[in-house]
Amino acid sequence: MRRYVLLAAAVAPILAVTAAVTVPGCGEEFENICEFLDDSSSCYHAFQTETDAQCWTKGEGEGPIGNFASRDKLDVCFLKDGGQIVFDPPLDIAAFPPTSVSFKRLNAQAEECGSVAFSGEFSYSVTAQVPCSQNLVDAGVEECEDAGADGTVKVGRTLTLTTPEGRSTLDVSCAGGKSHHFNRVDIQECADTRQDRLQPRAVLEASAGNQPPPQPPPDGGPTMTELYEGSVKLRIYYPRSGATVENKETKKKDVELSPDVVEYFDCRIPPPAPLCLNGQKDGLETDIDCGGTLCTKRCAEGQSCAQDSDCDGGGTCRIDTTGFLKCQASGSSSSTTSSSTSSTTGGGAGGGGAGAGGSGGA
Repeated sequence: MRRYVLLAAAVAPILAVTAAVTVPGCGEEFENICEFLDDSSSCYHAFQTETDAQCWTKGEGEGPIGNFASRDKLDVCFLKDGGQIVFDPPLDIAAFPPTSVSFKRLNAQAEECGSVAFSGEFSYSVTAQVPCSQNLVDAGVEECEDAGADGTVKVGRTLTLTTPEGRSTLDVSCAGGKSHHFNRVDIQECADTRQDRLQPRAVLEASAGNQPPPQPPPDGGPTMTELYEGSVKLRIYYPRSGATVENKETKKKDVELSPDVVEYFDCRIPPPAPLCLNGQKDGLETDIDCGGTLCTKRCAEGQSCAQDSDCDGGGTCRIDTTGFLKCQASGSSSSTTSSSTSSTTGGGAGGGGAGAGGSGGA
């Protein structure tokens, strides 16, 4: 009898393991992401070393700053220090905030020095143009075969990170063709505290800006543009090798070094036209850019109104032949009812109806 019991106990784990590997995704083999991120010679860190300062400079606040020429066409951001960020496809202000961007950077000599494609926090690709070094020539990089020693010939080096939607997997493809397969959840095992510092990720921030009021801000303070402009900014966090340190007393591992941050662009978007000046009928206006309580401009003859004070030049607000309140010149014969007496006109109309009824009875 004992033999059967032991046999059952031995078979159960085998069945459990078999069931585990048949579940979709559970049979995947992942590399050690902790070792990969801690290894300064890994292709991930080699990309950072190779491309550092070639097109973008490390450091929060060190990225290129620029402006779009208008809100209507967000295709080119003109950089203050020269060059452009060219978005392809252009950003659409009506679809803000964007969930993906693709762009290239041109330097002041109109040469492309790098490009980025972003589709999610853990899915992005970065390319930087670097000079053909002797190492690249020796490695047999095709674009560097005929490169001279002056470094004028450049080659694009690309790092791609991909996480499918709804998954925790992380695929890393490096320059030179190397690729790696990880589970991002395993980063929690790399240390006991501040593990988030080890997570490679990209952050896209975007704001369409706000509608300015009709009156400009007081002198000496922020300008209308500064107060109400929109913006779009992309930065990527690169965890550093050797960032994790073990406390000898507690034996706990802590991620002491913050990740390197690279800001790829910070582009400002002109604010919308102010209320009363934007060519649209907004909530408190009685017609386009006139009337109401916000706009100083009064409405011209034939424009919609709510009361006499909405009309320009001493005009009155009366119901015209269309049945709607319109600004009309004083004494106009086309008007029928003034809004200034509209509260009593209804009573008069009712009285007239009663009189008509009486007359009919007579």
